[in-house]
Amino acid sequence: MSNAPLPSQPPPDGSFEQQEPTFTATRVAGHTSTAISPLYPEMTGTIVAPMEAGELPDVAAIRGLRLDQLLFVTTGVLVGIIVGLLASVAWMSTKAQFEETSGRFTEQVQKQATELGQTLSHTLSLTSATSLRDNNYAFLSEVARSIIADNPNILRVQIYDADSQLAADSSPDAKLGTPTERKPERRWVSALYQGKPIIEYQEPIDYGSQSGKGVVVISYSLESLQKQLHALEASKQESLRRNATTMAGLGVGFLLVAGILVAIQSRRITRPLGVLTGKVMQLAAGDLGARTEEVRGAGREVTTLGVVFNHMAERINVLLEDVRAKAQLERDVSLARTVQETLLPGREGFQAGPLRIAGLVVTADACGGDWWTRAALDERRVVIGIGDVTGHGLATALVATSATSGFAAAMTMRPPAEISAQLLISSLNVTMANVGKGEHQMSSALAVIDLQTGVIDYASGAHPSPVVYNRLSRQVASLPARGALLGASASSQYASRQAQLRPGDVIVWYTDGLTESRDASQKQYGTQRLASTLAANAHLSAEALRDAILADARAFSAGLPAHDDITVVVAEFSPASP
Repeated sequence: MSNAPLPSQPPPDGSFEQQEPTFTATRVAGHTSTAISPLYPEMTGTIVAPMEAGELPDVAAIRGLRLDQLLFVTTGVLVGIIVGLLASVAWMSTKAQFEETSGRFTEQVQKQATELGQTLSHTLSLTSATSLRDNNYAFLSEVARSIIADNPNILRVQIYDADSQLAADSSPDAKLGTPTERKPERRWVSALYQGKPIIEYQEPIDYGSQSGKGVVVISYSLESLQKQLHALEASKQESLRRNATTMAGLGVGFLLVAGILVAIQSRRITRPLGVLTGKVMQLAAGDLGARTEEVRGAGREVTTLGVVFNHMAERINVLLEDVRAKAQLERDVSLARTVQETLLPGREGFQAGPLRIAGLVVTADACGGDWWTRAALDERRVVIGIGDVTGHGLATALVATSATSGFAAAMTMRPPAEISAQLLISSLNVTMANVGKGEHQMSSALAVIDLQTGVIDYASGAHPSPVVYNRLSRQVASLPARGALLGASASSQYASRQAQLRPGDVIVWYTDGLTESRDASQKQYGTQRLASTLAANAHLSAEALRDAILADARAFSAGLPAHDDITVVVAEFSPASP
């Protein structure tokens, strides 16, 4: 036995928390196999159930306007708004035009009336000066009446002398000599005469009187101007009415044309959409052959929708085929795992004389490439084997199962006395070379233990060396052996080595999935932590020690998914005292 110590710093007893991992058991053909579940959950199958007809959505219960109705309503509202805006603009423009024309006309007439009144009043002032100076009031009254007779827009003419008394008046009812408060100055004001609007033009008369100046007042009628303004207002109202009628007619016409165009276009759009909806319902009901024809004239979006629907239907067919294939693969994987677990030893410990053995395989996938076995060659010798096929998955599991079966068959091909670790590993290499066909190799470690003498005959093919811890001396050692990967070549040569077990020795075989487990910082579990965990829990039974190692690896990984299978096999050698 090699006594080269492994680097170890065992912590005080109890420093590692022990967790009891849960496990699931599968009983097949009278055997019970187990697997740890907290770290490496079992793959679940995919169940695809067809949709029942009653599960289809109730399309008839959907409320709201149809697309053609929505298009018609929105188009009608839009056309109405546009026509209303145009009518408002036209009405306001016409009104502003008439008001501008009326204002210009009023201003022009008032200007003409003012010029005429001022000219007439000035002329009358000049002609009245002599008559006022001569006190010829009768002549002045005749002049005032003649002015009214010649110009119907002049309603009244009044002449006051320098004493502010009425000297002449065109009105026959006027009383001459009536005083006034008018001042002899030039001005014009708006006023009323006999209930009619007028403009009064006033002009001073300078006829050399010592009392001052007289004044002439002419009342110019605005009635004709108002009539013309009324005529303009009536013309404006008539024009606005005609414009409103025209715009209303145009609006109705636009609505009719828009309605026809919308009906045609909505038919071109909604008809293919209705057909596409029907195809979608067929697809939802389970008719995977539902396809829509190419749509033309309904717009690029609708055409694109039809193309995408056909592509989606094709993809659904492909995906369903993939699901069926995956479901079949999962059933195959489940069957392979069941077979694999049936061939592996159970979770319970195995007692052979002073040797107690307990092991467990924890797979990263539904099926793993790890395996282990233990068997009694005869009454005094026990064989322990462990292996790790490269990769993981269904193919790896099948290769591992074949290797396990080949290993079991190799132990029956020779008499028990001729069986050795070298013979077993050589036979297993030939089996792997034939099964793996060069695509799969396997690391493995085998040991034949003599229960009476404690001699262990062991061999290895590129597998991690088992760790040995003695409970009495608390020393850590290993069982190193060299050899190529199994299956790489059928002609590979292997040698075995022997060592002496001592009372209290605990041997731990494992696969590299344990020591290569990583934490969140990508740090590996490593052999040093394994040795520390072994030293801290060496007082436990083989089963409890195995579970403690797996629980520590689970705590180290902190829930991160495993990337490789993990196998741990613990053997404790406790011979009776002599």
